[in-house]
Amino acid sequence: MKRDKSHYLGELLVWEIEDYLRARSAPPKRARVARLRVSSRSAAEAVAAELEAGGGVHAVARRALRLGVASPDDLFGVVTRDEHPEVFEAVPGATLPPKPEGEGFLVIRLVAFEP
Repeated sequence: MKRDKSHYLGELLVWEIEDYLRARSAPPKRARVARLRVSSRSAAEAVAAELEAGGGVHAVARRALRLGVASPDDLFGVVTRDEHPEVFEAVPGATLPPKPEGEGFLVIRLVAFEP
């Protein structure tokens, strides 16, 4: 049976809204994120803009690695409220502004909250 694409996208939106509301009612302590470590502020801003424009995390990461502006770290991981409190103020699917970290910058996209 063929699914209507708009119906599927609507279901995804409902899941994101439910996840967001669940996080607001019982604050989560952990979140699944995609993160890219980038060498400069301008490169980090470009990566964040590409993600915000709808670029896929894997595609953006491959491009940044190919250009030599990103570190080959683990792309997906789990963060806690203590590590990155700003993540817990975002909506799943949001890309946070680049954050200075060590010698470079960290770009984080919130994937989902964990219960």
